[in-house]
Amino acid sequence: MKSSFKKYQNYIVFGGFALVFMFLVFIATFNQVERAKAGGGWDSTFNVPGLPVAWYAVFIMVGIIFATILGYLEFKRAEQDPEILWDGLLIFVFVGILGARLWYVFSDILRSITEGTLANNDFIKNPLLIIGYNGSSFELAGLAIHGGIIFVFIGLIFFTRRRKISYWFMLDIVAPGFLIGQAMGRWGNFMNRELYGPVMNNANWLPAFIRERMDFGAGVYNVNTGTPEYHHPTFLYESLWNLVGLIIILAFRHKKKFRLGDMLAFYLVWYGVGRIPTETLRILESSLSGEPLSAGGVSISILTSIGLIIAGLLVFFLKRKYQKNLPYYDEYGKKAVLFDLDGTLLDTLALIKVNTRETFKKFLPNINLSDDELKAFFGPTLHESFSWYEKDPKKIEQMVTFYRERNRINHHELGVKGFPHAYEALEALKNNGYLIGVVSSKKKEFVELGLEQNDLLKFVDVVVGSDDVNKHKPHPEPILKALEILNVTKENATYVGDHANDVLAAKACGMRAIGVSYSIHYRELLAAKPDIVIDDLEKLLKIF
Repeated sequence: MKSSFKKYQNYIVFGGFALVFMFLVFIATFNQVERAKAGGGWDSTFNVPGLPVAWYAVFIMVGIIFATILGYLEFKRAEQDPEILWDGLLIFVFVGILGARLWYVFSDILRSITEGTLANNDFIKNPLLIIGYNGSSFELAGLAIHGGIIFVFIGLIFFTRRRKISYWFMLDIVAPGFLIGQAMGRWGNFMNRELYGPVMNNANWLPAFIRERMDFGAGVYNVNTGTPEYHHPTFLYESLWNLVGLIIILAFRHKKKFRLGDMLAFYLVWYGVGRIPTETLRILESSLSGEPLSAGGVSISILTSIGLIIAGLLVFFLKRKYQKNLPYYDEYGKKAVLFDLDGTLLDTLALIKVNTRETFKKFLPNINLSDDELKAFFGPTLHESFSWYEKDPKKIEQMVTFYRERNRINHHELGVKGFPHAYEALEALKNNGYLIGVVSSKKKEFVELGLEQNDLLKFVDVVVGSDDVNKHKPHPEPILKALEILNVTKENATYVGDHANDVLAAKACGMRAIGVSYSIHYRELLAAKPDIVIDDLEKLLKIF
């Protein structure tokens, strides 16, 4: 039964949303005309033990609840911490309202400036009106949704960095949430009989409960007892347009159509395109319904909508040019643990000492390396290590070639051993669904040889060696190469290493770094400030 519910979960949830929405529309519109005539005017509120509640607020709150449920389901699917969603909800509902209010205030003041009436602007005369206080009560009349969109998108930059989650993923969660909120909220505006367009030639084909809210011949609040003239319900148009956009997103987001960020781009373009014609209809009827926010005779809402369309197109195309490796939205939940090899998974110190002594004996016989000097070869690339003692590039190349020849022989003769619980840790991570990668400054051939000798290669999904990249740790290129091959985002990956360069490379990628306390470079490792330090690889199983 549980598996059946999970299989049809989305259909059940979406069906539930539709039923709740239809129920709200029914109880909000039931017998409203008769009630309006009996009461002497339209009333878009209902009483809960003497407390008037606006239907607009009900639709908005239900929209927020719907969006939250959808967001939660997506977080669970992608195996992300739902606490991030709850924290974001508490912050960004407020940020969205604040942005919408400030954008409205800004637009109103800008209009006064262009008209030369700034001194008479209500917000200039009484700044407390900005927060909705009129001297006796709070009433936040006047919100511009474009401001809410802009404030939320900017705020998420800082929020996602702090919570170490993909900015694009969060925006792809927010985009359908906005469409839900706008579809529901615009229906609330329609219930309030707010901004509308010119007279329609024929509205008889519409249901009665729709037509009744399109009659403004006697004003917004009065009930028309004569022959009605029905006006274009622009907010209803917006609601339906957003609903269609939502259906498109929900239908396609789990198919290999959308990459991370594409839903954001779609939303910006879709909303901007839909807002322009409805705003135009309002302007055509401005003599009756009041001029929308404008400056210099130009609608700020239309200008902002054009800006959203351009922004959406830029996001779509620039992502494909500069962030080609972003995964498909449906694959965002994939997680990976990447490892350094020498000193992390395998104890290769003795082998490295033997190889290095043999190389110096042949090429630099007059140099006797101390034990501490030999340990310094543990981590950097061979070219870097040999350059400390030899400046001739040709000779360095000869030393590297000889070292690798001896390494191949000694690998088979002496072998290397994995650190305690390396096998158990990789096996458990693999069984728990993690992708595993090994990123080393050693040539790929020898990385795979050491893993194979310890029966670890079978757990590894990708190996990136020094010969696979142009730059080496602490540069992030090797780790980024592994993430690209695995198609995993940095927010869903962790790097485990024993050297300061490992930590610095992980941090340069913007991902979590775990150090091992059995490192022979432990002091330098701590100085690089890894996020976590473990003393045994089995401790990884308490983290993942």
